[in-house]
Amino acid sequence: MIELKKFVGTERLFTYKVAHDGGSAPNPFHGLCTLAICKPAIRRVAKKGDVIVGLGCGKEDESRIIYCMVVDEVVSWAGYIEGCKLGKLAGTNLNNHQNLKGKIPENENDQGDCIWTDPIDFSDSLVSWSGHEGEYDFNRDIKNGENVLIGETYWYFGKGDKHKIRLLGDLKNIIPGRGHRSNSNNRFSEQFVDFFNKQLIERNITALGKMGTPALEPKKTDRQTCSRYRTEERESDAYGEDS
Repeated sequence: MIELKKFVGTERLFTYKVAHDGGSAPNPFHGLCTLAICKPAIRRVAKKGDVIVGLGCGKEDESRIIYCMVVDEVVSWAGYIEGCKLGKLAGTNLNNHQNLKGKIPENENDQGDCIWTDPIDFSDSLVSWSGHEGEYDFNRDIKNGENVLIGETYWYFGKGDKHKIRLLGDLKNIIPGRGHRSNSNNRFSEQFVDFFNKQLIERNITALGKMGTPALEPKKTDRQTCSRYRTEERESDAYGEDS
């Protein structure tokens, strides 16, 4: 069984609410969890070894864990574009980096997050389910976010169709309002690791990866509905640390 590791040194626990769980941000497919678009304030500062936890939205769902990812690699957007094209990230220890080619979207219903083809020019983006396009999203994704976070150590539960794991007791203090939390999570980080690993054992979750379905699936979700969630996503991204 693979468990979430203990925190050491300056590693941090980042938490935020996933406003648009459509399978693009995060993208849990192809044996790699990538956070390439959305949450620029996290992507800009997160380091290798940090843990990212995405939570649900709304009072009834904000304690539910949508995904938990260890940041195994941090790469620039230019490096990510190159890695997705080649299916190879030089200088990394990722076992599944050849699967990065699957992160390139092929059509409007593809959840791939490698949507930008040039790290300095927004005019030639790829159409995808993410709905990200144009200069505003380019600045948010690349200029403000700077980096792409990649994890092979991750558990993605999506809408909770297989597992619904909810924060309990004092751990609800790591639920942010808008933006994200990290510094204020320091006193709860070890408690979260113990809680999460206990949940894995109780639910007999012995593997890593995608073990749930995104809440907003292509061809099953109305695009107008998705537009509302994307607006909320952009508004949330405008906020930084929620202390």
